[in-house]
Amino acid sequence: MGLIMNTDIIKEQARELASPFISQGYKPQGLHHYTSAEGEWLYSRMRLNHPEKTKIIRPFYQENGNYMFGEPKFQGKKPLYQLPLIKDADIVFWVEGEKKVDALVGLGLVATTSGGATSHDGADFEPLRGKRIIVWADFDESGKAHAEAVKAILGGLNCEVIAIDVERLNLPVKGDVVDWLEMNPSATKADVLALPLMPQEKKVEQGVVLLKASELKPKPINWIWDGWIAGGKFHLLGGVAGTGKTTISLALASSITNGGRFPDNSKSPCGNVVVWTGEDDISDTLTPRLMAMGANLDRVHFVQGVISEDGEQPFNPSTDMPSLQQAIAKIGDVRLLIIDPIVSVVKGDSHKNAEVRKDLTPLIQMAESMGFAIIGITHFSKGTSGREPIERITGSLAFGAVARVVLVASKSKGEDGDDIRIFLRAKSNIGADNGGFEYSLEQATTEGGIETSRVLWGNVIEGSARELLGSAEDDSDGGSMAECMRFLTSILSDGELSASEVKKDCIGAGYSISTMNRAKKNLGIEAKKIGIGKGSCWVWAIPKILNNYKDSQPENMRTFGEFENLRTDLPMIEGEI
Repeated sequence: MGLIMNTDIIKEQARELASPFISQGYKPQGLHHYTSAEGEWLYSRMRLNHPEKTKIIRPFYQENGNYMFGEPKFQGKKPLYQLPLIKDADIVFWVEGEKKVDALVGLGLVATTSGGATSHDGADFEPLRGKRIIVWADFDESGKAHAEAVKAILGGLNCEVIAIDVERLNLPVKGDVVDWLEMNPSATKADVLALPLMPQEKKVEQGVVLLKASELKPKPINWIWDGWIAGGKFHLLGGVAGTGKTTISLALASSITNGGRFPDNSKSPCGNVVVWTGEDDISDTLTPRLMAMGANLDRVHFVQGVISEDGEQPFNPSTDMPSLQQAIAKIGDVRLLIIDPIVSVVKGDSHKNAEVRKDLTPLIQMAESMGFAIIGITHFSKGTSGREPIERITGSLAFGAVARVVLVASKSKGEDGDDIRIFLRAKSNIGADNGGFEYSLEQATTEGGIETSRVLWGNVIEGSARELLGSAEDDSDGGSMAECMRFLTSILSDGELSASEVKKDCIGAGYSISTMNRAKKNLGIEAKKIGIGKGSCWVWAIPKILNNYKDSQPENMRTFGEFENLRTDLPMIEGEI
């Protein structure tokens, strides 16, 4: 691509190309040749000035024996100016424009440029890799911007980059290398190398940081409530509407503020609690509940707003967490932060995993650094009964994944028509992940005569959250268990069926897998494996006693009475309905 450079021919061609401009009063002021590292000519740039008009800079090159304006087509990026000098140099000056390069080269220094202030993006900086570069910026805003952009590029090439402190050179505005040399006509190479430099930024060693486990000091989990609430950790409390999730969180907060007892009768450490809610009024709803549960109100702090230059603004959990951290630090001894609802922390789409994790991270880091626990309150999505509790959390699965402990609340109707409520541990990355407590919501009256509600804790319950939720939600589903038992009896009355067929039929009829399994257990349905190897399968068969009972009934007699409950005067398999 390169040609042997004949400066006389290039000058002649440049003058011919510039003749239209010269006829208009322009005068040639400079001709700068770009070559390969081996010195082969690639193209040149001419500079023409006019006493009343803007200067003109035009590149030109040769193709097939013809000289024309423009730049040749490069396979990669454009070469730097004075490229042959760069190859063996340890120190290279970077300036803005060829005229300034030539001025420094005239003093015996090595210098280069990509051209004008906006030309760096298209230039090939690779020949400068690993060298010591001294950047001499023009003394104006565009020169500063160009220098910063170039320094960033050179930093990625493992260069040692320093810059001349142009503010200490007494240059006029827009002053540059040429201006300084005119102000100091006797300056030498040594004088230039002695110019004041900007303070050099400390080079940061980039890479992965590794830490040996042997260098760490192990520490135990800082449990506030052993196995349930841990300091420095994020907890999630979810459930369907009406289960009293907010009241449960306030019950736990009350125990912390007065050093009281948790549901398992263990004693709570005493500390402060911070509450932000976007759903309930703090005067007529939350404070009366705290009073009814014996909270020390001096230790409960509600987040109300943020004061800025524009006055007091409503608190926004997605943007005001740094201000909250400062306030919590001033309070001191904070053991628990309640955020209701937790989805308000997310700035973007709460259904996108990456956005939820990004917005929860600062909150979790704040808890870790300050040692308090976070309880974020959320809801279950509709139509998710029977799934794993974490999968039922509204929004992205990241909410449940990021939480170290996930707590859930549910309710059902007892035989007497009263609510039966359960508070469960659905997930824990730091302890046991099962079991829970019964609880009830009781109406209470404060000393001031305000009607409110409070939590009363009941018996300990065992089992996984999915099983216990399935049982509670089945029982609250208006007799779905009895209906499922009747459905299983019907489809199995003519003989055994494969377990996969039964499952498919039950799901098609609208019954959950947990309801089906409990109905199977209550009916005493027998499951057995038939066949060997890949051709084997499990089949379900109805107990013989139920088949005998069905066969003994006249066709016109209903098995079920007026209200579709199993009649007590007929033989049946006992079970939980």
